[in-house]
Amino acid sequence: MDQTELLLSCIRETIVPSTGCTEPVAIALCSATARAHAPGEIRKAELVLDLGLLKNAMGVGIPGLDKRGVALCCALGLVDGDPANGMDILGKIPQVHREEIERIAPLVEVSAREDIATLFIQLTLTTDQACVRVTTTDRHDHIAAVETPPFAEILPAAAGETDAPPIQRCTLHDMVRFADEVPLERIEFLWEGVEMNRRMSEAGLQKGFWKGAALLEGEALLPAVQRTVGAASYARMSGVTLPTMTATGSGNQGITVFLTVDTVCQKLGIGRERELRALALANAVNVYAKSFLGALSPICACGVASGLGAGVGIVYALGGTEAQMFGAMKNMLGGVSGMICDGAKEGCSSKVSIGAGCAVVAAMTALEDQTLASDSGILGRNMEELYCHLRALVCGGMASANRVMVDVMLDRQREGT
Repeated sequence: MDQTELLLSCIRETIVPSTGCTEPVAIALCSATARAHAPGEIRKAELVLDLGLLKNAMGVGIPGLDKRGVALCCALGLVDGDPANGMDILGKIPQVHREEIERIAPLVEVSAREDIATLFIQLTLTTDQACVRVTTTDRHDHIAAVETPPFAEILPAAAGETDAPPIQRCTLHDMVRFADEVPLERIEFLWEGVEMNRRMSEAGLQKGFWKGAALLEGEALLPAVQRTVGAASYARMSGVTLPTMTATGSGNQGITVFLTVDTVCQKLGIGRERELRALALANAVNVYAKSFLGALSPICACGVASGLGAGVGIVYALGGTEAQMFGAMKNMLGGVSGMICDGAKEGCSSKVSIGAGCAVVAAMTALEDQTLASDSGILGRNMEELYCHLRALVCGGMASANRVMVDVMLDRQREGT
């Protein structure tokens, strides 16, 4: 497969519409799949999650429900979910049966696997007629197994056990050449992400989300970007029933990469073709970044992955050089690499807004050849070194961070605050 086909495939595979935060969506999809294979009266549902997924599903809004919680995500999938709808499972429910969902939720037993550092969902559903176990690994919509007893051990591959993803063989130069040369009609599909995420932002602004942030008023570039992405994220995290175009498994990352680049292009009069090519590059860089960090991590990818990709896309849109694009990368990672992911909730809109704002600043300063030195902190001499260093920090130095954050969140729930 040549590089154009590789990068197109990587981008297409990782941007899909999803209604609701993708962790509740993944739980509902796994649950609905189990229910499709287990008729009869539900007796028990044993749900096992990795810590990162548990963290992100605990307190985020669920489309169609006015309550929150992991057991409710599972019950919603069991009662009203249709696995045929994939990642848009929560956006295509004709009627939500709230009373039945609340009846089923207490039958869901939730636990976590601390020894699994990547995305993992396993639901064992027992009815009066059947017992089935469904396992989701690695990606939110990747159903790895549907089993009946006796069950085999199914776990995602540990770090270092699989070959490096093919995209890691690409350099920044390869990605820029791809953006320059890919036939425009082959990246037109990216415009759907722009339009979809614009609608989410408009819904957020209409509902008053992000209203009152005085520093974000006005039509200047930076506040316009932060207001646009912040409103979209806040609306999504609160459970607004509209689809978002995700990127690498996350609606907030999709909001960041699409709307940051789009808002800059719209404000500065960049034409549609140049914007589409900038979006292709930004998405390719985002996929590359996430290939090092995994589906879920203790740090906010809206800064170090989608935000960084957006910064590169902005430099490209404005005619910058490859050196300036790499400078934007260093400016981003030198500033937001320590922003933690402490679970999905409305507060993510602040982090999305920070990531988008930093992307604009990183790009604009890089265009003036003001960039951080390659030997500054954990930075590096090229794109691969940047992410090898960041992966070492995230997967090694922050290995216990998710456990600490989940403990804090569970303690707060037990205290009723």
